[in-house]
Amino acid sequence: MIKFGTGGWRAIIAEDFTFYNVKLVGKAMARYIKENNFKKEVVVGHDFRFLSGRFSRALSESLVEEGIEVLFMEEAAPTPMVMLAVDENNLNLGASVTASHNSAEYNGIKVFVEEGRDAPEEVTDRLEELVEEVGEIDYQRGIFFKLIEEGKISYYNNKNQYIDSLLALIDEELIQSKNFRILFNPMYGVSKDIMMMCLASLRCYVDTMNAYRDTMFGLDIPSPNREQLGDMEVRIEKGKYDFGLATDGDSDRMALIDEKGNFVDYNDVLKLLYYYLKEYRGESGGIVRNIATTHILDEMAEYYGEEAYEVPVGFKNISQSMQEHDLLLGGESSGGLKIRGHINGKDGILASLLAVEMMARTGKKIGDILKEIESKFGSLYFSYDNFEYESSERKRLEKLLFEEKYQPDFNLLSESDALSNKKLLKTSYLDGVKYYFDDQSWISIRFSGTEPLLRIYMEMRDQAEVKEIINFLKSDLNI
Repeated sequence: MIKFGTGGWRAIIAEDFTFYNVKLVGKAMARYIKENNFKKEVVVGHDFRFLSGRFSRALSESLVEEGIEVLFMEEAAPTPMVMLAVDENNLNLGASVTASHNSAEYNGIKVFVEEGRDAPEEVTDRLEELVEEVGEIDYQRGIFFKLIEEGKISYYNNKNQYIDSLLALIDEELIQSKNFRILFNPMYGVSKDIMMMCLASLRCYVDTMNAYRDTMFGLDIPSPNREQLGDMEVRIEKGKYDFGLATDGDSDRMALIDEKGNFVDYNDVLKLLYYYLKEYRGESGGIVRNIATTHILDEMAEYYGEEAYEVPVGFKNISQSMQEHDLLLGGESSGGLKIRGHINGKDGILASLLAVEMMARTGKKIGDILKEIESKFGSLYFSYDNFEYESSERKRLEKLLFEEKYQPDFNLLSESDALSNKKLLKTSYLDGVKYYFDDQSWISIRFSGTEPLLRIYMEMRDQAEVKEIINFLKSDLNI
């Protein structure tokens, strides 16, 4: 079954992610191009995952079989670089074979539309329909290199254009004067070469870790989370680095580690960069965040007289809102962010470089900048949890949350006067269900698109309050 989620189609290799199914997607893409009278040319890229290069060849062959020419990125490329290729070639469609930050047994396909944007839901829904319409195909081993000789597939490389687009948004001379010492962790992903070229141009001293291809990702997941980056703490403490940077498997997400080896929360990264762009670069523009991201960004936007927008999970929603409202920054609490003036999607490499510029211009430690932000805009404690449930329980939970309109009653928590006084202001069903309270706190509950999990996000006044609410929800929802 081929089903596109918020970040493309992802499935387990050899189970659902097979050469046969990849070719099905290629034929669906070709039919979509034809029925819309689009330009019959597609760019295809891939990451470092197991067989990603071979899968991208199969995708390319399938497109050519249907009369579509292919610009093929032979070298593994960051997802943002593929998005740029779609935009700079004025294409209607492009794709990258990647499962982003998923574990090693997964692979996937991300589809992009005009201007290098993530394909919206109406496009991916239609692709799913077209896969069904294609039905069974006569699968044969590909003739990729024969198609290269015939000129139906052309090698394409936009590395220089991508690097230039990154450095154009950064103050190179300012950073070059600082001689930063940086520890960089690409997590066995595709950002290493691009990031190293950029940091070399910025005259930074760089040490790397996990900077070679490992299709098993060190028996971990290539996601720049606190749990996966614990080994950077020791390295930074021993090496006396100014800070550390990490990117995920396909380089559209990033993480920042301070000079003491402390992981900087994703929400704090968004606050840092928005504050920096407003206070130190004097740029105009509001923000957009998804439903599961800090509301402190809203307070900051209001302080600067700018608009703040909330959208469902899925970075395509952030990119669309930024374009519609000419916003300065958009982000999500999983390490993805977009800055105005660059590609129409998230880019972990650009976000990393902007963080380097922030350190250079402010001359301050990350913790000191965060204290400035907290003194002006206050603070909330952010938490993210997964609740597992039996598959048979899904209907009960959906009925409880969306039909019966469940609302948490904290008066049942007799041991907590503070929680019993918390007043619910409104409930939103924009994406799952979200509860907004009168003290700026909130709770978001949504189903995972791939696993039997309820994802619970919240911001409360402190960690103790979060713990009480988590225990309450587990009991009240009976999971």
